[in-house]
Amino acid sequence: MSGTRLSNERLAVARATIPSYDRGVPPRIVHLGVGAFFRAHLGTYSDDLLQQGWPATIRGISLRSQTAQQQLQPQDCLYTVEEREPADAVPLRAVGALTSIATGSDAAIEAIAAPETSMVTLTVTEKAYDESSPVANLLVDALERRRALGLPSPLIAPLDNLLRGGSLLRSRVMAAAASASAAWIEREVPFVNSVVDRMVPATTDSDRQRIAAALGLVDDAAVCAEHYRSWVIEQHDDLPPLGDVGVEMVADIEPFERRKLWLLNAPHSALAYLGLLTGCDTIAQSIAHPRVLVVVRALVADILHAAQFPAPMCAEAFAGSALRRFENPLLGHTCVQVGADGSRKLQQRLLPVVHIALRQGRPIDRLALVVAAWICAAAGRSVRGQALPAVDDPLGSELRAAGDVNSVVRTALGDDVDRHFAAAVVLAVQTLERDGAAALEAAA
Repeated sequence: MSGTRLSNERLAVARATIPSYDRGVPPRIVHLGVGAFFRAHLGTYSDDLLQQGWPATIRGISLRSQTAQQQLQPQDCLYTVEEREPADAVPLRAVGALTSIATGSDAAIEAIAAPETSMVTLTVTEKAYDESSPVANLLVDALERRRALGLPSPLIAPLDNLLRGGSLLRSRVMAAAASASAAWIEREVPFVNSVVDRMVPATTDSDRQRIAAALGLVDDAAVCAEHYRSWVIEQHDDLPPLGDVGVEMVADIEPFERRKLWLLNAPHSALAYLGLLTGCDTIAQSIAHPRVLVVVRALVADILHAAQFPAPMCAEAFAGSALRRFENPLLGHTCVQVGADGSRKLQQRLLPVVHIALRQGRPIDRLALVVAAWICAAAGRSVRGQALPAVDDPLGSELRAAGDVNSVVRTALGDDVDRHFAAAVVLAVQTLERDGAAALEAAA
């Protein structure tokens, strides 16, 4: 896109709220994974801290692609956040919390080992927590360098959609560390768990053009997001004063993790797969589809009955708020985008609820229907004579090669899945293949 680029020099003429703090303080936070979610979430919270006088500038590291560096470096790491809501026009926000960016593992190790670094955060997607991921080795190398230099350990806080992501990352790091480093890491390095929430769809060229027209400057790193944002994190003395900028600090993170994964992420996935089944392109179109909405509301009721959240969690109100957020047509979240990586996501979003429902003798048909719709999309199976739009999935090639429906379901769910649920998913796949979207009538 041609035109004058957002930068420190041009910031004063930007038609947006702009930073009023010193961006030159050495970064205390290192963030791995400088994508759209980070920019709209941690970047804005850090921006708020800086506005209140707390030194919370960020050194960003992209582990693989140089795209983020190419977008951000020419504009002094400034970027714009546009909040997209149907009812309210919110001023653009120029965020200055990110003050440097680099790419690659060596840059990450150097940044984490810097004396001023006191906190390391990550948004590197669920797959980066696998045993084969290089992220744990990278952290081990960086922590070992700090240990050798006699520097104190940083606090490490993953911000990905995982149950107890901090604890999981800690186990991966401990497994990758040599004995001397492992003892120091176990004793000195805090890993804290978080629950993060903000819907941030991928930025399109038309988004960038619209933001440039409103901003008066070109911003290749701009992001769009809903107004809503949330961050719940385990209390720890080494954290900055996040409570001052709206972050909820809690002693027990687990119920907040379950509430978000089961009452927001699970229906989000359901809307994606059932939307594909009914010919919807976006999540907003999916939730506006009468058949889909009835089924997803019933699915949420199933989850609420099975999970039995404590009253102070306000789970029913949280679930209702989530469904209303999905109605926002300006976000443009596509069903294909939300439906990607279902083999990883559904393990935490739906299958734990399945286990609870089976123990309680509650219905599992709607849960099975959502899993079946994912299988049909990921495996390229014909639904009433037509294939659904394909979704990216780590198991995609195996699912497509599996053959008959029993083999596909076994490949999708593994051999350890409850046989009653496996049978329900087989039946749901067969029903979808035969009846297509008409199968939603029986699931309402």
